[in-house]
Amino acid sequence: RMVAFMLGHLRMNVDQVMDALLVLIAHISFDDSENSIDRENNSTTLRNLLEDTLSARGIAADTKMDDPNSSSKQCKVALYAAASANLTHPYIFRTYPSRGSTPNPTIIEALCATMAIQSHFLPAKVRLPRVRELFVGGALGANNPTRLLLEEASKVFGTNRRVAQIISLGCGLPRVLSLDSSNRQGLGRLLQEITTDCEMVANELSTRLLDVNAYLRLNVNRGMESIKMKEWAALGAVETHTAAYLATPYVSNLIDNSVQGLQERVGSVTFGRLSEYIVMYVWLMEIF
Repeated sequence: RMVAFMLGHLRMNVDQVMDALLVLIAHISFDDSENSIDRENNSTTLRNLLEDTLSARGIAADTKMDDPNSSSKQCKVALYAAASANLTHPYIFRTYPSRGSTPNPTIIEALCATMAIQSHFLPAKVRLPRVRELFVGGALGANNPTRLLLEEASKVFGTNRRVAQIISLGCGLPRVLSLDSSNRQGLGRLLQEITTDCEMVANELSTRLLDVNAYLRLNVNRGMESIKMKEWAALGAVETHTAAYLATPYVSNLIDNSVQGLQERVGSVTFGRLSEYIVMYVWLMEIF
């Protein structure tokens, strides 16, 4: 989520984003082996690093997501987060105007809200139009927001707008979810993995959009399942598995086709047609 915002709204290049992430990884604790994570310290560190990132781009720390002074040429970016009062309802924070009374927090509030995984950060406070709410990361079933983003894009650009490319980036296939009923600690970890799962939506969209060339899902399929949160600072293994995945002929061909589509900027499918694929899939699922 933070990567999407850095690329889309802050207009940072890939190297700048990677450097920012490396700084983040170096200063935030992910080691939960002995329940040693200081969530308060992680939350404070995250906010400070986000302030530094904005400052380096000439942006004040109190700048709103939908800032009237921002350039109209910037990409439209939407971030999703769940309030602690209702984990199944995703709030949307936009960098562009929208109908209705929509929340417009500061950039830092929105980023902290969408990243506030309970195992590693404190709930993030965000002032909504009438109340101050606590946010705890992604909503259940929406940690992968691609489906929600397609619906939002259809509303913003219209159902007749043609789409050149939809790119969904995963962080590696996770291990198979299983449960040893005699292990209570394992139950807690399983629930944590379920709440942060992205593959259910990814698999669903891959099935729905099987014949849509504009949809591309990239996700390292071997090796990442053994890397735990506390090991993310050791990026050597991540880079090795990613390089091996990208080098496979099938994935390499997908990327070449994607680059060609982006360069030509010719849409192969409309948002309306994408919606029909989704509705048709749901209808067939209900029948069977």
